[in-house]
Amino acid sequence: MILRHTRAVFHIATCCQGHIHTTSTQLASRDPRKEWEKFSEGIKKKGNVKNWVQDRLKQQQDLHKRTFEKSRQEYREKREEKYRDSAGHGGVEGDLPGRFLSLFPTPAQFNATFDKGLSKFPDGADIVQKFPRKYWPFLHLSRVDKPIGSWLLFLPSAWGICMAPGFISLPLLGLFGVGAVLMRGAGCTINDMYDIDLDKQVIRTRDRPLASGQVSKQEALQWLAIQLGLSSLILFSLNTQTIVLGLFSLVLVGTYPLMKRVTDFPQLYLGLTFNLGAVMGYSAAAGQLGLAPLCLYCAGICWTMVYDTVYAHQDKVDDRKVGVKSTALRFGDRTVQICTNFVSAMGLALFLAGLAGGLGPTYFITSFLTTCMIMKGLSLVDLDNPKSCWEFFIMNRNIGVVILLSIIVGKIF
Repeated sequence: MILRHTRAVFHIATCCQGHIHTTSTQLASRDPRKEWEKFSEGIKKKGNVKNWVQDRLKQQQDLHKRTFEKSRQEYREKREEKYRDSAGHGGVEGDLPGRFLSLFPTPAQFNATFDKGLSKFPDGADIVQKFPRKYWPFLHLSRVDKPIGSWLLFLPSAWGICMAPGFISLPLLGLFGVGAVLMRGAGCTINDMYDIDLDKQVIRTRDRPLASGQVSKQEALQWLAIQLGLSSLILFSLNTQTIVLGLFSLVLVGTYPLMKRVTDFPQLYLGLTFNLGAVMGYSAAAGQLGLAPLCLYCAGICWTMVYDTVYAHQDKVDDRKVGVKSTALRFGDRTVQICTNFVSAMGLALFLAGLAGGLGPTYFITSFLTTCMIMKGLSLVDLDNPKSCWEFFIMNRNIGVVILLSIIVGKIF
C-alpha cells in the first residue's frame, strides 16, 4: 500500500518537475527507472515529498517568469531596432527619414543634457521645503513641487513676447513667469476640487492634498481665491486687449476639468487653454495682434496634443475604470501615428510664424530640428511604460526652451 502510494506521488511529482505541459507521448518516451532514481535523490535532499514538489513548482514559476521577462525584453529591443532603422511614423525600414532620425539623441539623452544645467537651480521640492510645513499641502495642491506644468504654461507666452517686434521686455517675461505659476496653481486647485472623488480611485492621484484629506474644500477655495487675486493684479497691469484675452482664458481654465467627462478630446481643450499665452504675450509686448501669434497659438495646440496624449497613457488603465475620457484612450494603438501628424502640423505652424515674424534662418533650422526630435521621441516611447511616457513629457519642456532660444537668436541671425 505504501509502495503504491509512493509510486502515485512519484507520477504526480514528475508532472510538476518542470513538465506541466508535457504531452503523453513525451512522458511515455522517458525511462521510468531513471525518473525514479532522480525522484528518490530529490526526496533525500529535500527531506519529504511535499518539500520536493513545492521546490519544483517554485522552480517552474521562476522559469516562466524569466521566460516572460526575456520575451518582453526581446520585443522591446526589436521595437527600438525597428524604429532606429525607420522613421517610426509609417516609413519603411532603412528609408531616408529613418536614417536621419537615428542621428538625434534619445529623449533620455536629450533630457540629461538639460538636467546638467538645471541641476544648479533648486527644484520644486526644494522650494516647497523652504516654506513652513503648514503651507506644504497648499503648495502641493498648486503643484509647486512639480514645476513642469508651469514651464509648459509659461513657454508659449514667452514665445509670443519674444516674437513681438522690437526689443524683448525682460520685466514682461518676469510678469508672465509669475503669472504662469499662479494660474497653473489655480488651475490645479480647480481641477482637484472637481476630481476629488476620482482622484481617490487613481493610484497616481490618491495622495493629492484634497483626495487624501490634508486640505478641506473650504481651505482649497480660499487658496484658489488668493491665487486668482494675485493673478488679477498682474493681468490688470497690462493693456486692455490683453486683459480681455486674460479674462477669456479664465473661462477656459475654469471649465477644462469638466472636459474629461464630456469629450474624448480634453487634451485639445487643454491646448486651447495653455497656449492662449502665446497670443496674450504678443499682445502685451506689441499692443496688437497679427498672423505670427496666431500661428504660434496653433503650433502650441498641436504640441500640447502630442505631449499630453502621451502623458495621459500613464493613467489609461485607471481612467478606463473610472470612466474618464482622454485622447490616449481614443487614439489607442494609433497614438504614435496620429501624434506624428500633429508634430508635422506643429512644424508647419512654427514655420509660418517665423515667416510672419520676420525671423532669421537660425530659427527655421532650429524649429525644424526640434520637430524632428519630437518625432524621434515618439518613435521610441513605450506607451505601456509610465516611466517612458514621463521621459517624453519632460523632453517637451526642453523642446519648448529650445524653441524660445531659437526665436531670440532668430531675431538677430
